[in-house]
Amino acid sequence: MSFSSNKKEAQVDSSLAGAYQAAPVKSMIYGRGTGKTLANVISTLGASRAFIITGQSLSTRTPVIKEIEKSLGNSHVGTFNKIAQHAPILAIREAKNLARETRADVLISIGGGSPIDSAKAVAYQIFVETRIWIPTVAVPTTLSVAETTQNAGFTNEEGKKVAIRALDHAIELLYHPLASEIPTKRLALTAITDLFALLPLSLSNPTDADVRQKLFLAAYASLFPFSFTGGVGLSHSIGHALGATYSIPHGITSCLTLAPVIELKARTRPEEARQIARVLPYIGIESTGDMGKDAERVSLGVARLVERLGHKSTLSQYNVPAGEEVSIAMNALVKGREHPDYQNVVDILHSLYGTEDKSVM
Repeated sequence: MSFSSNKKEAQVDSSLAGAYQAAPVKSMIYGRGTGKTLANVISTLGASRAFIITGQSLSTRTPVIKEIEKSLGNSHVGTFNKIAQHAPILAIREAKNLARETRADVLISIGGGSPIDSAKAVAYQIFVETRIWIPTVAVPTTLSVAETTQNAGFTNEEGKKVAIRALDHAIELLYHPLASEIPTKRLALTAITDLFALLPLSLSNPTDADVRQKLFLAAYASLFPFSFTGGVGLSHSIGHALGATYSIPHGITSCLTLAPVIELKARTRPEEARQIARVLPYIGIESTGDMGKDAERVSLGVARLVERLGHKSTLSQYNVPAGEEVSIAMNALVKGREHPDYQNVVDILHSLYGTEDKSVM
C-alpha cells in the first residue's frame, strides 16, 4: 500500500495533519556486541553468502573487519575494502563485479556513509543486471545515519555528487514537506536534545562507550526511516556539493552550512522558521515570542555548539579555493541560477570564507 507523497499536497507544518510512510528498513539491532550476531541476522534473511563492503581505514587500522569476518565463519565469501570518501563510482562498479563473482546473496556494509551508500548502489546495479534484489545489512561506525534511507550517494569519474549527518538531519526534517509530525519530527526534536548534550560529553571523554551508544541512538532518531525522494534540505544540498568536490566529510560540511542556512530561513521563510523555532526549549534556550528571532537563536545555538566542539568554520580552513562560490552554488541547486535561493546560497558561501564583501554574482 502506498500513500500519496506528492510535494504539492505536502506541507511544512504537519503538526495536525499528515501521513507517515515507512522506508524499507526491516529491523534494527543495537547495543554493544551486536556486530557478532551478523551470522544469525543473515540466516534470518535466508542468506548464506555474505560479501563485506568497507573502507581502508577500518580494514587496515582496526580489528573490526577481521573480527566480523571471523564471526561470519563459512558464510563470509569476500571483502571489498576500497571504498573511499564520497563513494567513487569506479570502486562501486568493482565491488559489484566481485560480489557477483562470489555469488553473494547478502551485502554487509561496515563504516560510515560512503560504504553504506556504496552497498545500496551495488545492490541496485546487481538488480539492474539480474532483476534480483539482494538484501543489505548496515553496520554503521559513524553518525552519518545513511542506513536509515533508501537513497544512495556516490561520485562519478569527475568527482561530482550524483545522488544521496545527525543534527543537520534532525533540524532540516522539521521543515521537510514530506516529514510527518509522528514519528519523524517528534523523534527529531528528542534527538536534538540528546545531540546537544552528548556531543560535548563524547568530546571530553571519547572512550565512554555508553555515551557513544547513546549518540548512535540519537543519530538514528534524527533521521528515523521514512520514505521520501530528493534531498533532505538546503544545508545538505550545499554540503553535498562541498564534500564531493573538495573532499570534506559530510559531518564537517554540516558544521559549516547548518547555522547560516537556519539564519537564512529565519529571515526569508516564515513557515519554516516557525518549525525551526520549536527547537529552542529542546536545547534550553528561552523563547523571545517571535518565531523569526527564535529561529535565529537556534542558528546561534548551533554555531556555538560547533565552536564548542572545536570544528573549523571557514572554507579557507578546509583549503577551498577563493572565488568558488558560484560553482558550488550551481552544483548544490537543481535549477542553478534559476533557483529562488541561488543568490542567498552564493552569499552564504561567500560568508564562509570569513570575508565581509558579498558582491559576488
